[in-house]
Amino acid sequence: MFAPCMDNMDTQSEIPVPEQTTGVNDINLPTGKPLTSEEANHIVRSTGAPIVLLIGAVKSGKTTLIASIHDAFQWMPFANYLAAGSETLIGFEERCFDSRAVSGAEEPTTIRTIPAEGIQFYHLKLRDQNMTAPIRHLLLADMSGEIYEQALDSSAVMRGLSILTRADHLVYLVDGAKLYSEEFKHHTRTNALMLMRRCFEQNMIRTNARVDVLLTKWDIVLKQSSQNVADQFLKEYKNLFNKEWGAKLGRLNVLPIAARPHYKSTLTPCYGLTEILHRWVEEWPVKLQSARINITVHGLTRMIDKFAMSTAEEMFEDVSYD
Repeated sequence: MFAPCMDNMDTQSEIPVPEQTTGVNDINLPTGKPLTSEEANHIVRSTGAPIVLLIGAVKSGKTTLIASIHDAFQWMPFANYLAAGSETLIGFEERCFDSRAVSGAEEPTTIRTIPAEGIQFYHLKLRDQNMTAPIRHLLLADMSGEIYEQALDSSAVMRGLSILTRADHLVYLVDGAKLYSEEFKHHTRTNALMLMRRCFEQNMIRTNARVDVLLTKWDIVLKQSSQNVADQFLKEYKNLFNKEWGAKLGRLNVLPIAARPHYKSTLTPCYGLTEILHRWVEEWPVKLQSARINITVHGLTRMIDKFAMSTAEEMFEDVSYD
């Protein structure tokens, strides 16, 4: 059978064009790009996903951490989890591209989060490796380093970062290589301490907040020192940060990581991230934690009040009967 010749056919009249209609059965598929605050809120409401907020100076390693976690699930389970899907796969892949051989780059890099993008959210669905528990959701919030630096200089910018009080995990990335460097250590240390002080001054951090301070680029620290010296360096900053903030927080961890260590390093990719990811996933989000509230009631005279007291006595303290 021969195909009809189309040269002399009026294609506009002969080929019907389907009408563009929208109906109740249309499905809005995710774009795969990083989520906006509104889109992230929808996932939180529907799944109870914890929010992990990554903050730190420019080039401290926030986006590299996100890209490395995504890469870790490409080959095998990671941190005893299997990847079970994501609504931001394209966003993850965009962050990973420059670190792969196909990019043609001589050295692996990561596309930075620019200030105009604000805070971007990356979505992960994870399931335990043994398939014995339901799928868990996780939102990683990447805040550009420029916003971090503006918050250091401006109380107004700091007060505008409402996500600080909303996040279930506050992850503070401090460039370990600069902190170890004689040239940059004083500036890096001062800024690291200043941000948290501003958070407390502006009441932008809860007293039960969970904070992870990650000393990034640990492979560079080990390259420039011996293991014993690096251990002492880590101990020094654990003591410093705990002295400054430990009593004011619900939990504080200071850990070294190397999300993407140099290929000549003995450290494995995602060094230090296994324990952290497990904690982010397994700890209950703050909004889902139960809280005990004691109510002080005086002068109970009505029978219905006394009935309530007798059936829920543990809720009341210092109750007086008239």
